Amino acid sequence: MTVEASSVRRCGWRVIATLGAALLASCAVSPQTQAKMDEYARTVPTCSSDAECDRKWALARQWTIDNSAFAIRGESDTRINANSNIISQSGVGVLVNKVANGSNGSQIIVEVECFSAYGCPDLWDMQIDFNRTVNGNAQ
Repeated sequence: MTVEASSVRRCGWRVIATLGAALLASCAVSPQTQAKMDEYARTVPTCSSDAECDRKWALARQWTIDNSAFAIRGESDTRINANSNIISQSGVGVLVNKVANGSNGSQIIVEVECFSAYGCPDLWDMQIDFNRTVNGNAQ
C-alpha cells in the first residue's frame, strides 16, 4: 500500500468517526426537553374511584375539544380520538387513553400530535397542560 493510499484510508476513518459522532449527538435530548418529559411523566393523571375517573375523564374530553384542531371522531369510556384521517389537513390532534394501572385505578394518558409543515406548538408543553388541567391544578 502506498503512502497516499494509507493517508486516504486514515482520513476516511476520521470522516466516518466524525459523522458517527455527529449522528449520535443529534439523537440527544436537550436538558429543557428532558425536564418537560420528566414533568409530564411525573404528573400523569390517575384516578381510583368511579366518581374521580368520571370527573377527570370529563376534564380530559373538554381539554381535547379546546385544544385539538380536529373534532372528536371516536369516543368511548377509555379512548378519545380527535385526529384527522385526511393527510392534507394540518393542525394539532389529540388522543387520550384511560389505562388500568394495576392498583385498582387508572391513568389518563394523552398523546398530542402535530400535522403541520409550517411549525407546531411545543407538544410537551401541551401534554403538561393537559395533565395539570385534568389533575385540577392548571396554571
